[in-house]
Amino acid sequence: MFKIFAMICMLNVGALDQTLCFKSEVPLIFNNSSECSLARDKLIDYIHADMVERKLTVIFKCNTPMENTNV
Repeated sequence: MFKIFAMICMLNVGALDQTLCFKSEVPLIFNNSSECSLARDKLIDYIHADMVERKLTVIFKCNTPMENTNV
């Protein structure tokens, strides 16, 4: 079982230009690493331009839920 985990960061927020990051996960489960990686790559392709425009950074990683100690 694999899931897509994400670290979502908002860049240069507020007067202090702080970067705020949050951990999250995509609510889907994949049978193997290949399926997870393919879905991750499609998701990245789909949202990339919008994330750049909004000055957001999202880091995606495929892991089993037990392996996800750090994104």
